[in-house]
Amino acid sequence: MRAPTAIDLSAVPLPAAIETFTPATLRAAFKERFLLAWAEERARDATLPAFTIGELEANPVAILGRVFSFLRLLDRQRVNDVVRSVFVTTAAGADLDALVARQNVQRLVLQAATPTSAVVMESDAALARRYLLSFDRGSAGSADRFLYEAWTAWPQMGDARVNGYAVHKRRGDTHIVVAGPGGRAPTAAELALVEAACLASHVAPEAIAVSVLPATPVPYRVRLRLDIRPGPDKALVEADILSRAKAAAEARCVIGGEVPTGFFRGIAFGNVNVLEVEDLAPVVIAADPYKIPALLGATVEATVRA
Repeated sequence: MRAPTAIDLSAVPLPAAIETFTPATLRAAFKERFLLAWAEERARDATLPAFTIGELEANPVAILGRVFSFLRLLDRQRVNDVVRSVFVTTAAGADLDALVARQNVQRLVLQAATPTSAVVMESDAALARRYLLSFDRGSAGSADRFLYEAWTAWPQMGDARVNGYAVHKRRGDTHIVVAGPGGRAPTAAELALVEAACLASHVAPEAIAVSVLPATPVPYRVRLRLDIRPGPDKALVEADILSRAKAAAEARCVIGGEVPTGFFRGIAFGNVNVLEVEDLAPVVIAADPYKIPALLGATVEATVRA
């Protein structure tokens, strides 16, 4: 079973407190308020002239409006940035470090600095995932606890999954299945890191048998041939479809992931310039809690239809 608290943060909507605005809307608001204020002044002093040059970009009021609107934009953006800093879905960098510290979670050092290279730290996405998993850290033997320990022991891991009775129908057996980046098989050393963390006495209860297993990669390639409409640059269309295919493959690169019939052919039709798609390497991968789809490479060739 996949960790219930490790939700997809990209699917969480932005907080309503984050305001959407443009320089044009701020300038229009300035102009509207200025005309109201000017009308009030004319009502008190009839000798004041009517404001008739509001649409001219060179007049002093318009220039003042642009300056004032720019400053308001900076202030509004600053407020948005502050709001983003207090939500795990939007915080980044040092803001995220401060946010996860309340769960006693720290960003991991992946590679220490050397005289010739800078330090390599855990990414924001990986840190946020461990933060979510940490809420179940106190429950020894829980799926989230095992996943938290696994991701902490091997931060560069591609994916992890906990399989229990619901999967294999054996009471007392817990399988922690792990895969390397891109779905590759983990090395013996990487497995040992996860095993040492997950089998520690304060993590794995005595009453259950815990095993750390490598996920079996299911390798495949994507080869698409396209017919596209005349007009757009062929290379740009090919690059767009290739990017879409790789992103879709990355999203499916999880333990238990599946690739249904015609999946990549359908992905290609996401570009409006594509008229027809031929899948030269059809692939179908069924969901399996011990396997992971692993993309080996992708090629896209387009022909402009006459």
